[in-house]
Amino acid sequence: MIQRNPYKSVVVLLVSIALALSGVVALTEVVPVRAQSVDAGGAPTFQVSAESTGFAFSPSTIENVASGSNVTVTFTNLAPEAHTFTIYGRQGVVIPTSTDPGTLLKLVYESGFKPLVNINLTTGSGEQNITSFPAPSTPGWYEFVCMEAGHFEEGMYGFIAFGEALPSNLSVSSPNTGPGAAVFIIVGTIVSLVVLAIVLGFVVGRRRSSIDEMPPERLGYPEPAAPEPLPPPAERGPPKG
Repeated sequence: MIQRNPYKSVVVLLVSIALALSGVVALTEVVPVRAQSVDAGGAPTFQVSAESTGFAFSPSTIENVASGSNVTVTFTNLAPEAHTFTIYGRQGVVIPTSTDPGTLLKLVYESGFKPLVNINLTTGSGEQNITSFPAPSTPGWYEFVCMEAGHFEEGMYGFIAFGEALPSNLSVSSPNTGPGAAVFIIVGTIVSLVVLAIVLGFVVGRRRSSIDEMPPERLGYPEPAAPEPLPPPAERGPPKG
């Protein structure tokens, strides 16, 4: 009778757990969704926030904000790290997302185009600032960015239009939202346990193979003959001398 390897069920169980946990991680991962374009309808106020996960503004596109008068913006930081809401002062320009932090700083502050507004929130989640600034007197659209090092490169930017709608060809890509180091550690640990169980089951199974093998006669081979016993001492001849 062939015995089953007791470690096989352990390996199957660990693999099933790994697949189940991987599915849970995939289902519970939070991926920020870019807000659709918000139409201010000519109002002199609007709201924008830094999202709690990833590097993104919500909404990322705002249009038809009142032009030619003071405009009030409420900027809320929902993230644990510092963020800024800075509207680049040059109309109709898209800053390449490959721009490094040093170049972005010089572009925004040393190009001769003063930012329309710059709000810096540093204390983390829940901080809010309400600021008024003079909107452009003529209709036009502008890009707003986060000036914290590396945030713009990660996709933290958007567009705002005063006195008009945004051009249809302007778009904001999704932010960079990886699963995080904790997920990699958990998945790595699970994979390591599965591999260890497979190796252990293979080694133990090889050692038990001699017990699990069928006897030769069950496989159609005759049992090897036993050696003939030696004759009793009395029947042996005299010693040769």
